[in-house]
Amino acid sequence: MTSEYDGMLKVAEMCILCRCGCCKDECPMYSEILEESISPKGRNQLVHALLTGLLEPDERAVRIAYSCLLCKRDEYSCTAELRNAEATETLREYLLSVGMPLLPEHQLLVKSLENYGNPWQEPRSSRKRWAKGLKDKKVVPGKTETLFYVGCTFSLDRTLLDSPRALAHLLECAGEDFGLLLEDELCCGSTVKRLGHVQLFQKLRRENEQRIRATGVRRIVTACAGCYKTLSQDYKGLSQDVKVLHSTEYLAELVGSGRLTFKGADIKVTYHDPCHLGRHAEVYDAPRTLLHSVSGLELVEMKTSRELARCCGGGAGVKTAYPEISQKAAVRRIREAEKTGASALVTACPFCMQSLKDAAQSVGSSIDVVELCVFLDRYVECPKEDQR
Repeated sequence: MTSEYDGMLKVAEMCILCRCGCCKDECPMYSEILEESISPKGRNQLVHALLTGLLEPDERAVRIAYSCLLCKRDEYSCTAELRNAEATETLREYLLSVGMPLLPEHQLLVKSLENYGNPWQEPRSSRKRWAKGLKDKKVVPGKTETLFYVGCTFSLDRTLLDSPRALAHLLECAGEDFGLLLEDELCCGSTVKRLGHVQLFQKLRRENEQRIRATGVRRIVTACAGCYKTLSQDYKGLSQDVKVLHSTEYLAELVGSGRLTFKGADIKVTYHDPCHLGRHAEVYDAPRTLLHSVSGLELVEMKTSRELARCCGGGAGVKTAYPEISQKAAVRRIREAEKTGASALVTACPFCMQSLKDAAQSVGSSIDVVELCVFLDRYVECPKEDQR
């Protein structure tokens, strides 16, 4: 076995030696199914059996590999501090490398990326649909310093188009200059990276780096938690030369400098930490700083928050392959939010928005699931508009 899988095998061996199974207690998928094989401990046993030749890769192994949300919640309960999410992503890479096919549900995503440059089977021209009135914001190579990288889901999901519009409006209210790639924007590759499709990810990464470097921008701002994790952690060469910020970090800086202010609001809200933004990137304070900048707002935390926050169930291809289980996880999170007494559940990730909003509607919840930029845009004080 090649050394590229040594790390995965080491995690499996340490897990087997530990024998505690404490990772199961907080695994959102195990919580819904109660099946040992799809728990972190069960996957590690599968890894060990595959890499030591006790088992041959088969369809069931593939199904188990893609039952993980890669949320990292179990890692905060693991006494051995094992990096199970990273090992599971590597397991997916391994299964593809030995000839096992992707799940049929995931093959459609890959074909869409190959044909359209996005996982939503939308023509490339649709990326600029959300930006009506912002055509003059196209990046000017050598002159634009800040690139607003929108991402596939925020720019192509018609139910989420108000999010990039809200962020653009907030930046304009702060007097911040920024540029857009519009139809020239390409998927960051987060989807296929999490699926283990290394070849397609590397192709997207190389092309993305080339396009972004050609603009000469100094910083990238994105509201998508998945794009943020990918650009900041998986584009190591680019992220060393270009500063990558999540929109919550950038907006918090603008609030701190006094360039962005908000009106008061008598409202109680709770905040859901996206896995990619929270546990994967450790951005917890910036979203809360923004919410606290709205005077009169009461922020009440759910029973699980920050690094212990329950996953929404929408990540790593699970919502595509296991929609019913994904929704159960999302409903569980909605019920947790309802117990706070908040009227709004705010989050900062397009996939969390999709999952939590669908779940709230499915159970008839009255809680308002709203993306953070959209929420803030309701209360922003905009000097340019006030002077009209």
